[in-house]
Amino acid sequence: MTRLLSKNIAGAAFAALIAVNASHADDARSISPYAATPDSVVDAMLAIASVGPRDFVIDLGSGDGRLVIAAAKQHGARGLGVDIDAKLVALANRFAERDGVADRVEFREQDLFETDVRAATVVTIYLLPSIMDRVGRKLAAELAPGTRVVVHDFPLPGWKVDRVNAFDVPEKRDYTFNERATVYLYTVPQRAAR
Repeated sequence: MTRLLSKNIAGAAFAALIAVNASHADDARSISPYAATPDSVVDAMLAIASVGPRDFVIDLGSGDGRLVIAAAKQHGARGLGVDIDAKLVALANRFAERDGVADRVEFREQDLFETDVRAATVVTIYLLPSIMDRVGRKLAAELAPGTRVVVHDFPLPGWKVDRVNAFDVPEKRDYTFNERATVYLYTVPQRAAR
């Protein structure tokens, strides 16, 4: 019981941190601070979207580039990662060189809301819930029908979920106080005729 109570208190503290970050909406770093996606979650995100050699994966908030690099290295996809942190973008580009996929992936220092996502066949996201509604509106307006969108932990409000995969990830405890990861798969629907 004490352990459960401690986890609930820790979870509440993380939620409070998210709320504080959301209150500074003009500062993109506070909207979505960097937290590396664990490798097991990267694998689950790529698997749930059935990423393959014909895909172009765009990762919004790509951090050190691990998701786009894994899409290229393990699944033969091409990709683009965008992040506002120049140091993380430089690191991601170095990792792409090191892993032999720099000819298939690119990382740019760029605001995700100014990123052209129309070429994507798969979009991946691990951002805080405070901006997911805005991200969802952008994707709904710009993505082609049939594009797969994969989200880690924080769902897109108002979007119909195709599949959900929830599993334990012990290393997440270091920054979320929660060992569970949830991966959501969405497919952009056909647009109504105008």
